[in-house]
Amino acid sequence: MPTENLDISHKLQEFFENHLPITDFMGLALDQYDGKQLSLKAPLAPNINDKQTAFGGSLYNACVMACWGFAYLKSLEAGLEGSQVVAGGSIKYKAPVDKDFIAVCEAPEADVVEHFIDGFKRHGKGKITLKSTITCNGKVAVEFEGYYAILTS
Repeated sequence: MPTENLDISHKLQEFFENHLPITDFMGLALDQYDGKQLSLKAPLAPNINDKQTAFGGSLYNACVMACWGFAYLKSLEAGLEGSQVVAGGSIKYKAPVDKDFIAVCEAPEADVVEHFIDGFKRHGKGKITLKSTITCNGKVAVEFEGYYAILTS
């Protein structure tokens, strides 16, 4: 992992701890970040439903936060200071999740990230579409696509 990614990835966990209490309730935590992929892990126990599988709302939140966290870290890497929001998202639940889970956001093409950063620098707002997945028992169990923006504060 590049050193700069290790140096900033802890800032995401700090943001969760200081500003997003739901992440604490869920046990959602940074798994790894290498500049091209962010993964967040969560235990099943606090996210379980009556069927002994992960609650759909918890899965949704983990996917939203994996993408949000990726955009947040890319913003920090670029030295941007703004207010970041999720503008929308859609999810497909393809299979039950019956164990601890990891939500993974893969980087889109480099030009997409550059457009996001450049948009903010030029116009005070940047937009990006990101995807995340959760895999369980060797199958993709959840697919998420979200729309994110960073705006001047």
